[in-house]
Formats: sequence, structure tokens, C-alpha cells
Amino acid sequence: LRCGKLSFDTLSKIPPPSAETPSLWLVLDEIQDPQNLGALLRSAYFLGGRPQDSSAETATTTTMARTVGVLVCSKNSAPPSPIVSAASAGALEILDVYSTANLPRTLNQAREDGFRIIGASSSVPSSLTNNNKGNDIDDDDKDVVPRLYDLQDLPVLGTDDRPVLLVLGSEGHGLRNLVAKACTEFVRIPSGVVAATVANTNNDDDDDDDENDEDDEQDGKDSSEAGVDSLNVSVTGGIMLWHLLSR
Repeated sequence: LRCGKLSFDTLSKIPPPSAETPSLWLVLDEIQDPQNLGALLRSAYFLGGRPQDSSAETATTTTMARTVGVLVCSKNSAPPSPIVSAASAGALEILDVYSTANLPRTLNQAREDGFRIIGASSSVPSSLTNNNKGNDIDDDDKDVVPRLYDLQDLPVLGTDDRPVLLVLGSEGHGLRNLVAKACTEFVRIPSGVVAATVANTNNDDDDDDDENDEDDEQDGKDSSEAGVDSLNVSVTGGIMLWHLLSR
């Protein structure tokens, strides 16, 4: 028995939403950890991988649109494997997962076709903001820097009804520059740790006691030594997908 390696179906252009295609896509930019990929596929299926109207008598899984589509990079990404399948709890075998050889080009085409390209990022990538610096550039010629939203403030259905591509970057480096440049906006999940640290700092500013100052230093030391400044990419993807689907 000879078996070839598994691969995803290729997709060079994201189709417009219809009765057979989703209006929300999870796009993964070089996710390399197979367990993260599997967890993301599991979330995509659990939250929106099933047909939108499975109760219809004439509906079948081959003709009904799934609520969430999945697109990955064909290079520098975890390939389909037993590890991915196990982490996805079997969703890998059920979902239609597509790959593209040129993700920036695919995203730019989708942007021209009217999709919102929402990149998950804790800040607007410096490659975009640096492009607008310089006194020799007229304001009219500068690119508009995409806005960064906290997740709860992101305009969703009812405010902006365009189809959505939610783009998640790699575990170590986030979104690549060319991928970020294709985004129409960025979104982040605010950290409760940062908010609590700021609140404690503001409350302690009123006290000039040396002992309190030592406590402030210790609090800052604890928060920085924890090393937790972001969520795992699979957790981020699950939260953001739920938000986009529930609103």
C-alpha cells in the first residue's frame, strides 16, 4: 500500500459569499505548530464549520454554505498530519481547508472584491506607520494607516456588512509585512493584566510612602517576569471567531 502525503485543496481567489460559500473566512499566515493549527480548525468547525441551515429538508453538506471558511499558506505552515487531526478532534477530516501559494496576492484580490481584511495584531505594524513618516511626502500621497480596534469596539454586522477575512499571523512573528499591508483594519483582544497594572499604578500615585514605592516596584517586577503579554494564537482565533459570529 502506497500513500502520498496529505495536502489541502488550492484556492487562488476567495469566492464571494453565496448559498454555497461563507461570508467569514479564517486565514492563517504561516501557523507552524500543528497543535495550534488543529485547535484553530476545531474552533472554526465548532463555531461555524457546519452548514448554516442543516434543518432544511433539501440541504446537504455539499450544497449548503458553511459559516466559516479556512485558508492557510501552502508554504511555511503546518501540513495536515495525524497531530493536526488529533488536535482538531477530527475537524480536519470534515472541514474544507484550502491553501494558497501567495497569500498577500490572494488578500489584495479579496480586498478589491469588497472583503474586509481584519488582521489580528496587538498594534499597527511598524512597517505601515513608518511608511508615512517623512517631511518630503505630501499628506495626500501618504497611505491611510489602517485603524486598530479593541475587539469589543470592532464594527460588525449591522454597521459593516461586508464579508470578512480574519487573518492570524504566526506564533513567533505575527503577520508578515506584505500580509499586514493587505489588511483594511486590525483588531486586538485587550489584556486584563495591563489594565489592572495601570489601575494599580494610578491608585498608588497618591501615596508618597517609601514602603508603597517598594510595593510598586515589586508589582511591576511580578507583571514583567510573568512573561504573559499575549494569548496563544489558537485561543485568539477562537475568541475572535465567536465575537464575529455572535454579533
